[in-house]
Amino acid sequence: MTGLLWAEVRRFGVRPAIRWIAAAMLLHVALTVLVTAFVPPAASLAELLEHGRLSFFSVTSSALAAVLLAYVAGVLLVTGESASGGTRTLLTVEPRRGRVYWSKVAAAALAVVPGVAAASALLAGGLYGVHARSGTLGGPASDLVPVLAWAGVRVIALAVCAAAAGAALGVLVRRWWVAVGLAVVWFLVEEILLGPASRAADWFVLGNAEAWVRGAGTVSSGEGTLAVPLLHGGLLLLGVTVVLTVLGGAVFRRRDVR
Repeated sequence: MTGLLWAEVRRFGVRPAIRWIAAAMLLHVALTVLVTAFVPPAASLAELLEHGRLSFFSVTSSALAAVLLAYVAGVLLVTGESASGGTRTLLTVEPRRGRVYWSKVAAAALAVVPGVAAASALLAGGLYGVHARSGTLGGPASDLVPVLAWAGVRVIALAVCAAAAGAALGVLVRRWWVAVGLAVVWFLVEEILLGPASRAADWFVLGNAEAWVRGAGTVSSGEGTLAVPLLHGGLLLLGVTVVLTVLGGAVFRRRDVR
């Protein structure tokens, strides 16, 4: 299983599309930091972190961009192999479909970690440097650095789930553009058709992903407001990932492979 996993990780890393995704991820974060450097900070870094904002951009347009790209990378790992006949070839060497499937899901989850970690470090380090230069840190480094590091860990964890879910969805729909299109449609449904005022907003995947990355926000219940929004969002996102990956595994075991 380990040999199969690392073979999948190596195949993932040499794909040109994956390299472009990694480059886009780092470029987006670098532009975020660069623009922040030329805009007078409206608040100190401590205040931004307290309210769950990593920059004057919303977290959705900075950290979650890396998570979206991780999802796309997970989709491409599976659909690219399927389109080229690589999965069928692999099954002639390793006929146990369960091992093949889970190695692909695990490879997608592991392979996005370096890129997302680098993007998170660049974002945190860049913003810290910008605020330090302008004298708007708002607190000692011993207080700010752990908060930034913990935010980065949450982004990486979310990216791992997104990549695994993307790989599973790639197995289910077989076409990368369908899997990516479903993510776009889901976003439009949550943000435009239903909106944050919906009664089901506490269970929106994207809304909980943003709250998870922010480390702030609340969710309502029948008895008031839950005091542990991170636990709520984390369990919901983990549950969605588990359901998709298990469903993808069930389909992969029974479907004809191209």
